[in-house]
Amino acid sequence: MPKGKGAILLYVIGGLAIIGILGQLATNPLGFIQSILMMLGIAALIGAAVYYFLIFRGRNRGVGQSYKKAVQQSKQKYGSVDRNMGYNSHIEKPKKINRRKPQRTHLKVIKGNKK
Repeated sequence: MPKGKGAILLYVIGGLAIIGILGQLATNPLGFIQSILMMLGIAALIGAAVYYFLIFRGRNRGVGQSYKKAVQQSKQKYGSVDRNMGYNSHIEKPKKINRRKPQRTHLKVIKGNKK
């Protein structure tokens, strides 16, 4: 429990706020409900704006370009997915051909005179 002059001031302001809310609810309930709904609506609008501008747009800003490039490379490699089939089994993948490359060495055969 906080102690000191600040705590007493906090309790006095809180008590006056409770008395004011109860008095307005008793004398003008419709006005009280309208003011509460108005405050909630404004808070929702401000919260949605903060979420959109700071969180939603900030999260997608740096990822978009690299993600789009990766999707494009994946489509080029595997093709697009048919929504009805659910997977890429209908797309023929290129077969790998196992060709052996001749081994190259750095040594050179020198033909000389044999005795």
